[in-house]
Amino acid sequence: MHDTHLIEKIYQSIVTLCKQNSIVKINEINIEVDEGSHIDGPHLLSHLKDRDSEMFGDWTVINVERKPYAKLTAVIKSIDGDGCE
Repeated sequence: MHDTHLIEKIYQSIVTLCKQNSIVKINEINIEVDEGSHIDGPHLLSHLKDRDSEMFGDWTVINVERKPYAKLTAVIKSIDGDGCE
């Protein structure tokens, strides 16, 4: 249940970052999560595609690395995407 809340917060943060940087389609995301998190790339991508199928899709690669962070912590390390034309 807590991971669901964290996933939603990750989504909101990605959307904010993409708006700030005029990114409209995500190609790759690198994220670090706490070692106890159950978040993995396929599960996260499924949620993101459900929220915005134009920004995220089968072309999106999500790399998740576990680090010794506080519980329910995620750090977006990088986003690679296509901008507005």
